[in-house]
Amino acid sequence: MIKSMSDNIKKILAPLAAELESVDRSIRSHIETGVALIDNSSMHLFAKGGKKIRASLVLLASGLRGSINPEAINLAAAVEIIHAASLVHDDIIDKSFLRRGDISVPGKYGDKIAVLAGDYLYALAVNIAVKDGDKRILNSISDSTTEMVKGELYQIEYSNIDKISEEHYYKIIERKTGRLMATSSFMGGVKGGCSDAECNELYMLGLELGYAFQIVDDTLDFSDSAVTGKDAGNDFKDGKITLPFIYLLNKCSIEERERVKNFARNPDESLWPEVKKMVSDSGALKYSFDKAAEYAEEARKRLDHFPESVYNSCIKDIISFIVNRSY
Repeated sequence: MIKSMSDNIKKILAPLAAELESVDRSIRSHIETGVALIDNSSMHLFAKGGKKIRASLVLLASGLRGSINPEAINLAAAVEIIHAASLVHDDIIDKSFLRRGDISVPGKYGDKIAVLAGDYLYALAVNIAVKDGDKRILNSISDSTTEMVKGELYQIEYSNIDKISEEHYYKIIERKTGRLMATSSFMGGVKGGCSDAECNELYMLGLELGYAFQIVDDTLDFSDSAVTGKDAGNDFKDGKITLPFIYLLNKCSIEERERVKNFARNPDESLWPEVKKMVSDSGALKYSFDKAAEYAEEARKRLDHFPESVYNSCIKDIISFIVNRSY
């Protein structure tokens, strides 16, 4: 199943194969300094690749009014660097030893080096935007980076069983995931010569796609690990309260709610099968996947503002992949 899904995204992004190779070269050229510790710790997360959805959004959006603008390559590299920086910091905060099936940056190099590697990556990405010279690009990328950090702090403050609400949940995923995807498609539109109104449509497309992506990601945490290829229940065990769990809280009886809250306050791996069954029986998984599909459909509709093209179709295929994926 995992191999099949990996093959699917590769097939979808086949029209971008040459450009994505250029993005990889750009990432390496911006990161490498010749100092082994800096280079190895900063490049570590890129060794396993990744789906490169954010980079692809930059490239594809730049081609919606013609052909892909070569100037979008470095910006595509910048959003992947920002994403990598956020994952490094997430792994420090969550004390995660693994990432993408390999040892994480803090797991391999320790927290001190990982903090600095993440900071270095953030600084590099903003520097790329500065060198681009377009104020709209710089404002968008700096704003999204700021919001990602705020989102992490917002999650620490509100993503616990006594404070979380569906409203808080959406604010968290908007900042942590949505804004960078929004910036990706927006910057592509800028580089593709789109009008201000079209760039705003692309920003909203990326934002809605970010919501869909994160809701699916959080909901897959309740799936079987044999399907997803990663340990199930990590969010629950780490004390993170996501949309399926919030739905369960809103639907269960008062007595059940207190019991569920106690589970969340004292996460115990032995309780996971029971919690998973309660979430599944409540209809929370369907509710969450349906919500993701609604956001994906809103994102898809925004492409009606642009002519049909291979790039338009490719974005639509990415949207479908995000809501139908199993990992």
